[in-house]
Amino acid sequence: MAHRSPSGRRIGAVRAELTDLVRGTGVVPERASAAEAGALLARDGAVVLAEPGPGPEALPVVAAQVWGDRLRQLFTVRPLRQTAGELLALHSDGAYVVVDDHGTRVDLRSLHEDGLLQRCVHPAAVGGDSFLVDGYALLDALADGLPELHAFLTGVEVDYFGGWVDPPREVPRTPLVRRLVEHTRSGRRVVRHSETAVPAPRDPGAAGHDACLDLWADVLATVTEVTPRFRLDAGEVLVVDNHRLLHGRDGFTGRRDMDVLTVLTADAW
Repeated sequence: MAHRSPSGRRIGAVRAELTDLVRGTGVVPERASAAEAGALLARDGAVVLAEPGPGPEALPVVAAQVWGDRLRQLFTVRPLRQTAGELLALHSDGAYVVVDDHGTRVDLRSLHEDGLLQRCVHPAAVGGDSFLVDGYALLDALADGLPELHAFLTGVEVDYFGGWVDPPREVPRTPLVRRLVEHTRSGRRVVRHSETAVPAPRDPGAAGHDACLDLWADVLATVTEVTPRFRLDAGEVLVVDNHRLLHGRDGFTGRRDMDVLTVLTADAW
């Protein structure tokens, strides 16, 4: 069963009895040109552009090519430069980072980010392969195989970051209460995961809801175990529907450099 780390993260356990339920929800994105990317993103939830322009400036260009006039906001390109890393569990991007810049509120990140782009600058020598899980397919499988968990994910509000023992500065101090599966105003389904989610404050069903969060963590650990991997080559850009897919990567050794951009589109809210 799942356990909590000293930092407050909920770490799931691989459970053999869940394997058949979650198998087949992994996604290996196709490689395509910019002209083909939009259609493949809509169909599969992810696509890899094999020959974008050089440098981090390629990411805004790719975003414009994929979403066109539906692109609403781009956030700062984040360079990730690492020499080693442990397994990065399945998650959805999105962070609450707001600053006051001379009296003007500036959103540096958003919890509604619905587009994710990752450009491989330098792949790791060993490991670091990526994996994606179709959250829509996974939720549909849970509706049949684990209906109680499905009902929890779609109907119960949790404190999204409440499990942090020593939260980073950008984590809001006021509890952020929301469902893990929601819908935008246009009816688009949003599947999220936070390793630090806990029952909402003063939740009368806290014990049962905590058990559901443990089971959800075990489901994600199990699907991670059986999901196929893929590897980005230098210069390739992975584009992900961040409302639909959860993503992660294997542990690695050796230099691994990535540039990351998140965006908001017209379908984000």
